[in-house]
Amino acid sequence: MILNRGVKVQLVVFALITVLGISYTAVRFIGVGRDVLGRGYVAYVDLTDSGGIFTNAEVTYRGVTVGRVGPIELTRDGLRVRLDLDRGHHIPRDTIAVVANRSAVGEQYIDLRPRSDGAPFLDSGAPYTVPRQDTRLPVPTQELLGNLDRLVASVDQQDLATVVDELDQAFAGSAADLQAILDSSDRLLKEANDNFPAASDLLDNGRVVLDTQRDQGTNIRTFARNLAVLTDELRRDDPHLRDVLDRTAPAAAQASGLIRDLSPTLPVLLANLTSTGQVITSRIDGLRSLLILYPATLAGGFTVTPGDGTEHFGLVLNLNSPPPCTKGYEKTEIRYPQDTSDRRAELDVGCKLPRDSQQVVRGARNAPPPRPAPALPPGATEGAGEPPGGASGGASDGSPDGSSDGSADGRRQAAAAGETRQAPGSSGVTAEDFSPNSIVMSGYDPLTGAVIGPNGQRYALGTTGGQQRLLGDASWKWLLLGPLAR
Repeated sequence: MILNRGVKVQLVVFALITVLGISYTAVRFIGVGRDVLGRGYVAYVDLTDSGGIFTNAEVTYRGVTVGRVGPIELTRDGLRVRLDLDRGHHIPRDTIAVVANRSAVGEQYIDLRPRSDGAPFLDSGAPYTVPRQDTRLPVPTQELLGNLDRLVASVDQQDLATVVDELDQAFAGSAADLQAILDSSDRLLKEANDNFPAASDLLDNGRVVLDTQRDQGTNIRTFARNLAVLTDELRRDDPHLRDVLDRTAPAAAQASGLIRDLSPTLPVLLANLTSTGQVITSRIDGLRSLLILYPATLAGGFTVTPGDGTEHFGLVLNLNSPPPCTKGYEKTEIRYPQDTSDRRAELDVGCKLPRDSQQVVRGARNAPPPRPAPALPPGATEGAGEPPGGASGGASDGSPDGSSDGSADGRRQAAAAGETRQAPGSSGVTAEDFSPNSIVMSGYDPLTGAVIGPNGQRYALGTTGGQQRLLGDASWKWLLLGPLAR
């Protein structure tokens, strides 16, 4: 039979494909020419038993195929397995070689499981042999079957029949329910898998919470015990608590009514007691000394009359003990007791001895000095509310109130001469005539009923309202001065 040209070409192409396929299979899977091509390197594994491993079985590293099992040689006390590994995979020498089963039919392979990621590696230097203590073998098939046979033989057949019958009765007619449970379990597992990161974080953080609860267990038990004691007391005193709650509403209503009745005057009075507080604050050291010394002095007074029907007096002639202070009085004219004429008091002299001197120990120089006066509020001016000439009422012409004389008649004449302006509520003067931020305190003349404003003018404080607009925060003083004006 003569082959035509087309058939010959097809046969040649088929032969080439066959040769190429066989060559690739021999090189890629059988390992023919691996050493010649330089595509691999060799390592060895020492085993006490083959575990079913065979030549040309796969070698994997972290689940990836990296080579094949080469020849298996017998040694004096075991086996030596050659591993033909592909280059390009850096496998640490600190590795465990495990003979594992790929499937239930017993297809064995060697799985390399590293214990570290660092050097040295199997592909560096001379061929490395994995020592016997770093190898693992699967359970022998005969041992597995023997254990399974002993397990089955240990189960009593009658008891097993009873269990099967009970399971049949338990699940008879519940196929739909079991199917629903399985379907729900499948959805539950799917949701759990989708939310695995959040669930993992929850478990990790839950450990922190549980550790904290364990560390604080003593405190939590103490708190629970104290809480139980508190609740017991509340339950025991429940009638009294209910009585207090019942009485609270009427008491609150009465207190609200009292505050409402006092609201026109009491808040203003309390707010303006700051002036009294300022005076007390500046003299707090002297008041403290007074409160310390006065009880001792008062207690000493009762030693004169101890209550035994007699009075005990003593006379101590402490003449010139201590001696009087003369320093600072050198230019002062001595005045004897017999001289009763009127003289102007000299207010610019005093004892100049140091404070720790034993002379004049009870003098004014040993009194605690007043503290600095509190600062004026924002917007206030120094001397606001004082009459012309200062707080003493003196004017530049020497008269107390700036009139021709300082007598009461002179002041009444000045008031009658039109120098007095009526406060809001008493005449046509409007609130725009006054600056409430500049009024801190006002001088008051009880004879004329006039109030000295911050601008030095006089105002007659009325009784029909407007005190707050005129006096601002000092309007509470009208509670004391109003009756005098009337």
